[in-house]
Amino acid sequence: MADVFLRAMEALGRYEDRGLPFVAFLFRVARNAAIDKSRRTRPDLSVDELVNHPESGQNVEADAMRSIERTALMNAMAKLKSDYREVLLLRFVEGYGAAEVGKMTGRSEGAVRTLQHRALERLRRELERVGELSLFDRWTGAEAAK
Repeated sequence: MADVFLRAMEALGRYEDRGLPFVAFLFRVARNAAIDKSRRTRPDLSVDELVNHPESGQNVEADAMRSIERTALMNAMAKLKSDYREVLLLRFVEGYGAAEVGKMTGRSEGAVRTLQHRALERLRRELERVGELSLFDRWTGAEAAK
């Protein structure tokens, strides 16, 4: 937490008012700090260690599958408009409610929900286009509804 506060103070000079709430700027600083921390704390495990020492508790096959799915999802997300990406990340990755996202982005709660609906539909179509629709179904729980 202190690291994020220090980063925010250091980045204050680079802040530009673009019509977005100041909290969106702070969110971006916190998000970047979290990404940097996860990169620094990632354990260094070699494939040889995982294969020759299965007691490591790592499920290499499941980890590889998650990595492939994450790459497919990130590629599909990259094709979305930035507004769509932002709403999906804030709602589903960061766990904010529609009202909170609205405050952060300067939109009404209804506008956030509409944008979320459109973003999910566009993401579904993109994953379907690349043959990864089952990933979308698992991510949204659509398989359980069938």
